[in-house]
Amino acid sequence: MKHTLKYIFTLLILSGLYACNGDVFVDEVKLPLTEATLSGDGDTLTLRFNTPEWSLINAYKGEEIYGLYGQFYTLDGTDMGITKCHLEDKGKIVVKDLGQELILVRPNDRELQVYIGDNPTGNPFLFSVLIGNKNHYGKEQEIRFTQSPGSGYVIDRIEYNLIPESVGTEIFEDNYLLCLNSSGEPEVRTYNLNEWMRRHIYLSCATSTHFAQTDDGLPSIELPSADISQGLKPGNDRIEYFQNGNALVEMSVQPPFMKTMTLQPGITEIRRIAEYQVYSADYTLYLRNAKTGKPHTVQGTLRSKTPTRTIGFYLNHQENDK
Repeated sequence: MKHTLKYIFTLLILSGLYACNGDVFVDEVKLPLTEATLSGDGDTLTLRFNTPEWSLINAYKGEEIYGLYGQFYTLDGTDMGITKCHLEDKGKIVVKDLGQELILVRPNDRELQVYIGDNPTGNPFLFSVLIGNKNHYGKEQEIRFTQSPGSGYVIDRIEYNLIPESVGTEIFEDNYLLCLNSSGEPEVRTYNLNEWMRRHIYLSCATSTHFAQTDDGLPSIELPSADISQGLKPGNDRIEYFQNGNALVEMSVQPPFMKTMTLQPGITEIRRIAEYQVYSADYTLYLRNAKTGKPHTVQGTLRSKTPTRTIGFYLNHQENDK
């Protein structure tokens, strides 16, 4: 009986000690590092832990407080659906909606592999992972990563895919010419209103892209043909590529549209009214890393507004100040 009471008393003491210090029987997770710099042209880093009791709690972009999500796969490639970036056991997460490639893999109980693709921007890319202990919450530790800017891309080609429902005609007016008559008398002049016309090109892309500096200057793209009566085909015009904005391509329309008008003394603005063919096309820009040659693609939308004929004009006159 005495030995039985002693045994029970010992168990109570041990239980009390465990309750007071929960770390006694828990393997402490020691981080292999707390910060790391990765190459902007793609990199791989393997983190090795001192215990199998670690877990990936989540991953974060920059200073954002909301964790990232990704497609979860088993190591044999079975797609298990979308989840937050959490790994307690073996598996792989392909992070989504990040603007670049980031893959987190737990190949075994003691390693976390970090794969990151090209940094497509000209700025450092920041992200972090939160590491915890499987059996002891509240012991999370952060590892911060900085990916350097990449070497940039060069353009191989661009391909367009017409959006059929976007095709149509519209009427626009523009400033054809600003004329000065300083003779003091009305003057009769004749102009070809189908000259000095402009094709409007609008580019829209959600992805920021860093281009390598070359001797050829700024990167340029080939525009699709203005005339799509025979389908969307490559054109003869080129413009400098930009992410979002508007470019003008000077052009003339045949046959000439000759008009004779009387210009009063002073300044007269000739306002031209013309018909335009409009359409939109999705584009894919095929790039390659200037250093590694690794291919990369960017998707966006082009909108073309091309004058087809002048249908009229009117004059805005302003007399000389006396």
